[in-house]
Amino acid sequence: MSEWLNTKGPTKYTDYQATSIVEIQNEKQSLLKPYKLPRLYTAKGDLKAQWFVYFSYLHPVSGKFERIKVYEKLNTFKTKGERLEYGALLVSQWTTMLKAGYNPFQEVGEQLHSSVSTIKEAIVAYLSDKQAQVRKKTVMGYRSILKQFQAWAERRGVLHLPMRQVTPEHVQAYLTEARKVRGIAATTHNSELATLRSFFNHFSKLCVMNPAEKIKRLREEIELHTIYNDADVEKITSHIKGLDTPRSRQLLQYIRFLYYTCIRPKELASLKIGDIRFDTHTIIIPAKVSKVGRSEPVDVSPALLEIITEMGLRGMPPDYYIFGNQGSGKFGDYVLPEPGPKPVGPNYFSKYYREFMDELGYNENYTLYGWKHTRNVHLYMQSGDLLRIMRHNRHTDPKVTMRYLRSLGLLMDHRITEERRI
Repeated sequence: MSEWLNTKGPTKYTDYQATSIVEIQNEKQSLLKPYKLPRLYTAKGDLKAQWFVYFSYLHPVSGKFERIKVYEKLNTFKTKGERLEYGALLVSQWTTMLKAGYNPFQEVGEQLHSSVSTIKEAIVAYLSDKQAQVRKKTVMGYRSILKQFQAWAERRGVLHLPMRQVTPEHVQAYLTEARKVRGIAATTHNSELATLRSFFNHFSKLCVMNPAEKIKRLREEIELHTIYNDADVEKITSHIKGLDTPRSRQLLQYIRFLYYTCIRPKELASLKIGDIRFDTHTIIIPAKVSKVGRSEPVDVSPALLEIITEMGLRGMPPDYYIFGNQGSGKFGDYVLPEPGPKPVGPNYFSKYYREFMDELGYNENYTLYGWKHTRNVHLYMQSGDLLRIMRHNRHTDPKVTMRYLRSLGLLMDHRITEERRI
């Protein structure tokens, strides 16, 4: 595309041939912003080709706009309507991120931080950058870990050490002290190590090497999750059905949603009716709701579709929460526990569910999360399809899925049927 404006001001539209008003607006906008707004590439509707969302961003070194392509899970959708719908969602999501200050070159470590030199300065810049990129809760996690690292660096007299002089020995010394003094477990050690790797990678241009990259993770004990057997399922659901009150009916609907979707309990409590895509039989977990801070689709099974129909969600206002409460909002006022403009409290269902479990004699290991685990056991026993389970749980790595299934007591080798006895 030919230039149609120069540094001195507007000129004639000489060689520029605009294909649409949108392109003219994008071109004008690029002179004021470091990015050009995202658009969806549909390959002229060819479902065999790769669709993607693309936008351009000003490269900090070359000074030229560089095209960025985003595929995410767009090409997992098999119909044109689904791809268009999810593509529009991605365009909206990335537009919001760019306007909020997202910089792709900062995330991959290609942006030069001219004002950053020392560990202290880098921590401040990193947390500032991440505020525009990830959820508030995620930033809080980063801040907690990096403040611990900053306190250690100050005690050791290296807080003002240039980033290029930080070595693996520094990182190892910090983690060793954390285990001895704070008594952190292997899981916490690995979590802090992952954050430090991300932190140093963010400033890769300032470091000779990532000093956390070669540090080894510690072996974690696999936590066995509690699941519900068939007798438990019948006992618990029958007990809740027997009460037949508005609150108990809503709780049973919530449990069934958890089971069929494998959505995390806190994510589910924040979903709105507008997040259900009735035409494509999917639920979109918005980035601001998702634990990992990105929009993700979840399939709606035939059984869940029946529940959605029973609840009469189709046709309700899209900004209503699926699990809302139209009472006064005061504690104990649950006059209308049904879809509405106000969500229930963050711990409402877990506390209410605990009341039932105490009545039935179940210990605290039996939680709402157990319904998600139970569903995955059933899916594995039904098909053994690891890819399907990975997608349904929105895992990005098959290793995560396999580790999770092992924690459920699955992926065991049962092939030996005729063994020798002594």
